[in-house]
Amino acid sequence: MFLCAFRPDGEPLDRAALMAHVSRMRAVAGDVELNATLSGPFAAVAQDSRAATRPLLGRWRGLVGVGDVRLDNRAELARVAGIEAYPSISDLEVALAAIDAHGDGIIQRILGDYGFVYWDARACKLVAVRDAFGVRPLYFRTTPSIVLFSSRIGALASDEHIDLDYVGRFLMGLPTAGSETIWKDVRAVRAGACLIQRGTVRSAHRHWRAEAFAASPSMNDATAIEQFRSLFAEAVRVRIDDPAHTWAQLSGGLDSSSVVAVANKEHAQVAGTVTLVDTMTGGDERVWSDAVVNRFHVRNEQITNYWAWQVDGDAPPRTDAPSPVYPFFARDRRMLETVRDSGGRVLLSGFGSDHYLFGNLHYITDLAARGKVNAAIRELLGWSVASRQSFWTMARDHFVAPFLPAARGSDPTDPESVPAWMDPVFARQHQVSTLMRSAHLAAARPGARFQAMTMAGIAAIPAWVHGWPFEGALDVRYPFLHRPLVEAVLAMPVAMRIRPGIHKWVLREAMHGILPEPVRNRSSKGSIDARILWSLQQERRTLDRMLRDPILAQLGCVDPVALRSSVDRARRGIPTNLVHLMSALSLETWLTVRAGRWTADARAAQSAA
Repeated sequence: MFLCAFRPDGEPLDRAALMAHVSRMRAVAGDVELNATLSGPFAAVAQDSRAATRPLLGRWRGLVGVGDVRLDNRAELARVAGIEAYPSISDLEVALAAIDAHGDGIIQRILGDYGFVYWDARACKLVAVRDAFGVRPLYFRTTPSIVLFSSRIGALASDEHIDLDYVGRFLMGLPTAGSETIWKDVRAVRAGACLIQRGTVRSAHRHWRAEAFAASPSMNDATAIEQFRSLFAEAVRVRIDDPAHTWAQLSGGLDSSSVVAVANKEHAQVAGTVTLVDTMTGGDERVWSDAVVNRFHVRNEQITNYWAWQVDGDAPPRTDAPSPVYPFFARDRRMLETVRDSGGRVLLSGFGSDHYLFGNLHYITDLAARGKVNAAIRELLGWSVASRQSFWTMARDHFVAPFLPAARGSDPTDPESVPAWMDPVFARQHQVSTLMRSAHLAAARPGARFQAMTMAGIAAIPAWVHGWPFEGALDVRYPFLHRPLVEAVLAMPVAMRIRPGIHKWVLREAMHGILPEPVRNRSSKGSIDARILWSLQQERRTLDRMLRDPILAQLGCVDPVALRSSVDRARRGIPTNLVHLMSALSLETWLTVRAGRWTADARAAQSAA
């Protein structure tokens, strides 16, 4: 964790001016050892390098930097900066050296996960930089006299004003892709962006944009497969520093299984894998995870049958931001403890490919819009056979409806409908209906829907990649978010991603002979819906007490009576849009914990039991 401050008026900062902010930082991070550096109007404070994953403070000539930097192309940057003779310096210092030698333009060549800020005393400018996919968080807050940056929202927030626009998006299950946070006075540096401040003048630009990589008209299958296989192996390799302390998540799905398989086939074996197991209907995926474990003889620890709102002896965590699965804090805490207690310091994740590699059926609409009607019909026929769906229904959805004026019904099961428990005034003031339509119709331009939906998926990545339980405890790394790999896939023809009945085609082909065939060819995914419904009943007392006077109702966001009614219906097995309901309950839980109400409520519920 780190925090830095900058005085736009140029007046020097001193330690006394930082004390209030350091106190807030300690309240978030705990009583940790801190290092500090001062340079005129710039000051930075960071966790001692012995406690942090990597050194968070660095200097190179006239540059002073603070932040979390893990490089994929360290050797390349060291070479262009002419510093090969300094093998022991941190990745942050390598990045500073490259910037010192070549200016801000070199930032677009930095590969890896990073969120850092540097002060250039010679040019009298401050620059904040975040990686292409927002893997490393970076937030800022502007006060009348100081601009503050931090890796944690809690170190900056005043806790006074909640951003209700953010709440509206969260309740509808829409990830925030821009700079918004739960607090009005704290904003995020956007993924792939540079924020530059000279005195009181601030500017921003993007150093990476997914839109710059358009699909090529042609590429043969063999070339695409070999390119993907090579880049994916590189993506896994550069994320394993020490196999003895590297673990991997293994759900049994195609993505996490591919990471484990390549890590163990192409490189040194990872120390272990961790699998979340839910034996309720649709949630048990051990038949696939066990197939991977048996193929590669890798250690596997299983976290079994944990549920939402489960009391595990510790209070729920005060996290930086809410999460749709926040109530599963006991499960996530157990997973973290399992990996850490076994010596794990790095955790490989299979997250990421769904956002750019999965594909979407809008490519059929695009074919029709471009006049390739026969090709569109062939694709529809293929999907109809593969998915066992009516050809005419699919033709209506992907061949006819997209070209008709938009008209939404009032069906409460429609994912674009405003939930009955949302306060109508709140929904109207914060344009919830418009947000939902915009989210689904962002790709409305005929002929470019597939590309637009892919761009929306990539823009949503930062909302999902980080958060408790791994904040500062494990270094989570995402091979599928290796930038050269993502860029290569975006430049491939659409057919390399999606074909009738097959999503992630090029990944499946690249894993031929590496993954067990049942895993490579699986098309289903496990679900925790049954466990959520069970949890609503299991933790009835806790939830009923929490919803007696919900904070979301005090904020004017929900109708408490309607929300309680929706929960009761879900308990009886007739939920209406469980995604939206879980979003509301997750946010209410998070707000309850932050308000200090959870401990009293939990004790009362336990006493009543």
